[in-house]
Amino acid sequence: MSGSETTPSARNQQRVLMVACAFPPIGGSGVQRSVKFAKYLPEFGWLPTVWAADSLNSMPPDPALLDDLPPEVTIHRRRHHGLLHRLQGAALALATYGRPASTLGRAIEWRIANWARRYAVPDGSVRWARSSIRPLVRLIREQGIRAIYSTLSPASNHLLGLELKRRTNLPWVADFRDLWTDDYRYQEESEPTRAAHRRLEQQVLEKADAVIGVSDRQTAVLASHVPASSHKFLTITNGFDPDDFQNGVAESGGRGERFVLSHVGRFDRWRIDEEWWAGLARFVERLGRDRQRFVLRMVGPVADWIHKRVLETGAEAELIGVVSHDHAVQEMRSADSLFLAVPVGHNAESVIPAKLFEYLAARRPILVVGPKGGECEHLVRRYKAGLAVGADAKAISDALGTMYDRWKTGNPMKGCRERYLEPFSRVGLTRNLASVLDRVCGGPGRQGGGKREIEGRRGECKEALVEACSL
Repeated sequence: MSGSETTPSARNQQRVLMVACAFPPIGGSGVQRSVKFAKYLPEFGWLPTVWAADSLNSMPPDPALLDDLPPEVTIHRRRHHGLLHRLQGAALALATYGRPASTLGRAIEWRIANWARRYAVPDGSVRWARSSIRPLVRLIREQGIRAIYSTLSPASNHLLGLELKRRTNLPWVADFRDLWTDDYRYQEESEPTRAAHRRLEQQVLEKADAVIGVSDRQTAVLASHVPASSHKFLTITNGFDPDDFQNGVAESGGRGERFVLSHVGRFDRWRIDEEWWAGLARFVERLGRDRQRFVLRMVGPVADWIHKRVLETGAEAELIGVVSHDHAVQEMRSADSLFLAVPVGHNAESVIPAKLFEYLAARRPILVVGPKGGECEHLVRRYKAGLAVGADAKAISDALGTMYDRWKTGNPMKGCRERYLEPFSRVGLTRNLASVLDRVCGGPGRQGGGKREIEGRRGECKEALVEACSL
C-alpha cells in the first residue's frame, strides 16, 4: 500500500464507522470516493468499519474493487432488498426481453420507482437505514467506534448518520458527494415530500459536526442553509488513485488509424442536450470522406435512444458497455481524446463529475461541454488539459475540429501535466478527511471538536485547493 511505511500501529488507530449503502462489490462511479477513503484511512490513524447494503438493483457489480482494501478494513452488510426491490428487479429483468415483455417490464419498473419516490422518504433505501439503527448502536459499543462518517447518495446514509448521532452523541461527518434538494436532478413534484426532504436535509446540516462538499461552490450552497455554522463546512474534492495509474502513459499521436473520442461513464439525458447532437453532426459533416477516421467510443451503460442519436449524426459509435473500474481506466488512457458532458440545470455549474479527475490523471486532452464559467471549465482551462465550451453547436463542432486536426497532422493536443495532479491524489485527500475526523474528535483520546479546530481544517483544505488551482 502506498505510504505504508508511515502507517500508525494498530493500537494507536481509532475506529470510524463509514455508512455507505453502495460499497464494493457493488460497482459504479459512485462508490469510488468511499472505497478510496476506506483504502487510505488506516495510513492516517483511522480504521474503517463499513456498513453497506448487500446489493443494489440499479448498480453493476465490480468485486475487483475489494482488492484495493487492506485486511484491517471490516465490512458489514445489511440486506437491502425487501419485496418492493425484488419486484423492481424482476421488472428490470423482464425489460431485457423483446416486446411485448420489455414494454411491460419497463412500465412496471417505472410505476414501482414512481411509488418509491413518493412514499419512501428520503429514498428507496430508507428501510435499509432504519433496520440498521439497532445493530449499529450495538456495533459502535462493541468496537469502541470514535466517529461516524456518512456519504450522500443515497440520502438514507445521512438519515442513518443523523439517528446514530442522536443515540450515541459521537462526532459525525456528513459527506455530500452530491447536493440533495439543491441538486440539478432534484425534481420532486409532491410538495409534502419536498418539505420532508428539506426538513431532513436541514437537520443533517445542523447536527453534523462537519459537512464536506466536493467543490467550493457546492460547499457554499450547503453552508447557506446554516449561515451561523459556516465554520464547519469545508471542501474535499474527488480525485484519482495513483495506484490505478502506475504504468507509463504513451503519447497519443499516431497511435491508430482512427481518432477515438471516448466517453467513460453514464451517458444520460441530464448531461446531453440538442446542441451536442447538432454540434456532433456538424463536425461529422465537415469531415466529409474522413468521417470513417472518427469514432465515438462509449464505455458504460448506453440507452438505445442514445445509440440511435449518435448514428443519426453520421458518426460511428463503438459501444463497450459496463466494465470494471480497472478496464474503464485503461479505456481512458487508450483514447485520443476524452469527452466530458457536464450536467445542465439548477446548480449545474457547481458540479465536478468524479471522473474528471481520472480524465486528468489519464493525461489525455479533454473536451468539456457544459455550463459556461462552471467548475469543470475552470479546471480544464487552468491545467491546460483540453478545451471547454458551452452548449453551442458551432463551438462544439469547432472544438472537435481542432482536436481532430491536431491529431491528423501528428501534433495532438496534450493532456494534464503530471506535476499538476498531486493535489487530487486520493492519498492526500484522505489525509484531509483524517484531519477532519481528528478535529471533530478533539484529537486522540478526547471527545468533541471546537469551532476553531474545524475552521483550521477548513482553511487548510481551502489553502490546498487554491494552491493547486494556481499552478
